[in-house]
Amino acid sequence: MGTFTHIGPYLDYFKQAGHDVRFIAMSPGPERGVPTYIVGLGRRYSDTEGKWKYPISMLRARRLVKQLKPDIIHAHYATSCGLAALVCGFHPTVVTAHGSDLTTGIKSRIWRRLLKRIFAFADCVNTVSKDLEEMAVSLGIEPDKIETLTLGIDTDKFTLIDRPERRPPRALRLVCTRRLEPVFDHPTILGALARLKDKGIDFEMTFVGDGSLLDTLKRRAGDVGLNGSVSFTGIVHNDDLPEILSQHDVYLSASLWDGTSLCLLEAMATGLFPIVSDIKANSALLKNNSDGLLHKVGDADDLARCIMRLYEHPQLAAGVARRNRQKVIESANRYKNMKRLETIYEKLIDKRR
Repeated sequence: MGTFTHIGPYLDYFKQAGHDVRFIAMSPGPERGVPTYIVGLGRRYSDTEGKWKYPISMLRARRLVKQLKPDIIHAHYATSCGLAALVCGFHPTVVTAHGSDLTTGIKSRIWRRLLKRIFAFADCVNTVSKDLEEMAVSLGIEPDKIETLTLGIDTDKFTLIDRPERRPPRALRLVCTRRLEPVFDHPTILGALARLKDKGIDFEMTFVGDGSLLDTLKRRAGDVGLNGSVSFTGIVHNDDLPEILSQHDVYLSASLWDGTSLCLLEAMATGLFPIVSDIKANSALLKNNSDGLLHKVGDADDLARCIMRLYEHPQLAAGVARRNRQKVIESANRYKNMKRLETIYEKLIDKRR
């Protein structure tokens, strides 16, 4: 999709590596710095508007692929561009499942069948986390066809910030950088913060980013008496994010489901203490009570207890920052991961030739 947040770094890497990169967008989006072909009709798609346009867009993409004659196609987000890639019928094709496309799609009878066909057609299925890999295998996809590889982050940009040990009564500085969308369950965070406020705990909470729930969450924050303790930044460019993260101590996320979260990786790389929902994607990165704290999904009381625990026992954070950064460097360095993806491309192209 033209507005898909993570597509930019893929395009940037392969362009800078000297490849001829073309972007076929199923809907309008921002400037991407490479030749872009928008095959969508009019405005972006949503759950309530524009879905009828999608088959037409896929047929447009099919014609365009025949004209461009690429060496390889990489389709991002299995239930949109993955389906378009199936219609295009081109080989070799890589299909990447980024998270909710697979975690929600696999629960639908119709999409489960379509996902099987999409993955069976693809020459390589790229999952961005181990639990997504397991889901793909459950659909009957051969494990040797699956490459589990996340986009990763720029570890030179997101550097470790040395933070002095926090001792009460200094306010906890909390931050969440997930988009303000239902899947990230920000109301659970607000509920936990309201409980902390009732206990007289001093904190400063920053919600970074934009989304469809911005106004709703602002109103809810006011309704539960958090206006003086919570701020919303709106859209922030990724280049400005390291500075914001450096001004905070704790990273919060209440995601209902996810792939490997780049937001969490950025927080880990800069040394924030993570308190995040206990979902498979997060528990694969963090060991509870060692690398951070995991709270029950959708449970504001449990999230409040986790924050209180860190507030009362700041020594829990000792050593966590450097340990978590090392994890990111080893498994989620963007340059190394994109270099590996480039090698996957080359092998698929050679095999097809």
